[in-house]
Amino acid sequence: MANKMLIILTTGPEDRGNSATLAFAMGVTALISGVPATIYMTMGGTFWSRVNATKGVHIDGFEPLEVYVEQFNDAGGGILVCSPCNEFYCSIATDSPMIDGAQLCGLTHVVDVALDSTVVTL
Repeated sequence: MANKMLIILTTGPEDRGNSATLAFAMGVTALISGVPATIYMTMGGTFWSRVNATKGVHIDGFEPLEVYVEQFNDAGGGILVCSPCNEFYCSIATDSPMIDGAQLCGLTHVVDVALDSTVVTL
């Protein structure tokens, strides 16, 4: 059984932040439970990699998305952003800075992380 978690976030703002909120809430929960967690943003999910993208996103029953992102970073979670998808799908100007802790990566790195992780896709 894998002792790490990889959460693949493919959904952008079209669901009003539901998937992003769940991804970060799940990541925070994993980290609090002692399970190293990484969120990989790909396709439309790259939207959430930009500063201010999470501002004002609050799904009933959850903390605001900004809170989960901050908690995830503070707890040592990893944030990977698909480099080619970032250029193609990100609807916020790519010159807008990425959120703290986010790093661009290629598929080879994601495969390496996935091989040693339980994988959840949102």
